[in-house]
Amino acid sequence: MLGVASGAVLVPLNSTMLAVALPSIMDQFGIDAVTVSSLVTLYLGAVTIALLASGSLGDRFGQRPVFLVGVVAFGLSSALAAAAGSFELLAVARVLQALSGALISTTSVALVRAIAPPDRRGAAFGLFDMLVSTSAAVGPFIGGLLVGAFGWRSLFVIAVPGAVFAALAVGLVVRPGDAAGERPGAAGQHRGIDLPGLALLAAMLIALLVAIRGVGGGGTSLLAVAAFVPLLVVFVRFELRTERPAVDPRLFASRPFTAAVLGVLGTTVVLHAAFILVPLLIERLQGGTAETAGLVLLGISGLAAVAAPFGGRLSDRYGRRRPVVAGSVCLTVGLVALWLFAVGSTPAAVGAMLGVVGFGMGFSGSPRQAAAMDAIPAGRVGMAAGTYYTGRYLGGVLGASLAGAVLGTAVTGAAITLGFGLLVLVGVAVVAVSFGLPGASGRRAEDAT
Repeated sequence: MLGVASGAVLVPLNSTMLAVALPSIMDQFGIDAVTVSSLVTLYLGAVTIALLASGSLGDRFGQRPVFLVGVVAFGLSSALAAAAGSFELLAVARVLQALSGALISTTSVALVRAIAPPDRRGAAFGLFDMLVSTSAAVGPFIGGLLVGAFGWRSLFVIAVPGAVFAALAVGLVVRPGDAAGERPGAAGQHRGIDLPGLALLAAMLIALLVAIRGVGGGGTSLLAVAAFVPLLVVFVRFELRTERPAVDPRLFASRPFTAAVLGVLGTTVVLHAAFILVPLLIERLQGGTAETAGLVLLGISGLAAVAAPFGGRLSDRYGRRRPVVAGSVCLTVGLVALWLFAVGSTPAAVGAMLGVVGFGMGFSGSPRQAAAMDAIPAGRVGMAAGTYYTGRYLGGVLGASLAGAVLGTAVTGAAITLGFGLLVLVGVAVVAVSFGLPGASGRRAEDAT
């Protein structure tokens, strides 16, 4: 678990740490804010497109070897980023980080599912979620210390020993036979890679990302919106007809899997919108500092990490639905408090309300993920994990875009309040879809099979 988690934490840690380094990178290369922000959008877009392909690769070649390729490639691309002499080379290294990070994300989930006994799978995902969530939570704090002491390149240097440790631990400790259901050919056939399907998927997701990024602005965004729907129709029809699809739309015939993907999409909309709304509230309207904003944001990420193991353990006893619904209700209550009181509150009070949101997010996260993996046969778990993580990343894009659209060109109390009000609606939707997860009787039936 430590080896798998050491690889998995590289992806969120290197994502959240980068935010504090963007001003230093702007100064280093003499670029503007729009250009430097492409480091974030390129990474997010590349991960979103690569996740589903990485799931298919894990199902074909085995989760363990693909995980090892991912962590080694992540270490090499991080070293390239640290040594980059131009912004263009840094951007290329960032895309390579995203592609290798996608391999890590899907295969780490599949390895946890394969190694953990069914009656302890919720607890295993709880521990895994806690480690990954903690890395995301402390990322800005660690990044600030590193940038202040050693410069922005140190953020990429630190990833190299982490990747080496993960490769050694999994390579030496986890034997191929330990992941019995995850070996290549476990589904009874040698699976091919659906390159036409992946190309259609890439075109569809690029159109979606361009449309979201350019909401309200210009013909390019309108063309992307117009292209997305026909691309989606063609993609679904092609995947239903191909023998070995890159993404099987039949996965969504499973109600628990569909509910889990919609739920994680909604919660990441909340998370990433809050990461934009809260710092602007603290620094622009309440007169706080960046350090204060970082500490306030620990409420949502830190409490999520603390709550994750408890939700997972309870879901092993009482079914996945109860803790997910309870956590989603908690999340929504916290959002209602932010909607009503955040603008007129102190930073400490905002942090407390974010803690309620974070606790609900963490309490529901690991049982939701376990429910998604429970619903899918072992031979298709890589594809399922890729689909699940794609929902998470798309939620992040939607959340950031929602916050930006609401704020517009000026940060006002009314805009912040409207933003949290819209997130309340998202929270209510997450509660509703959570009722589609299995209860205790459904868990017993899955364990028996």
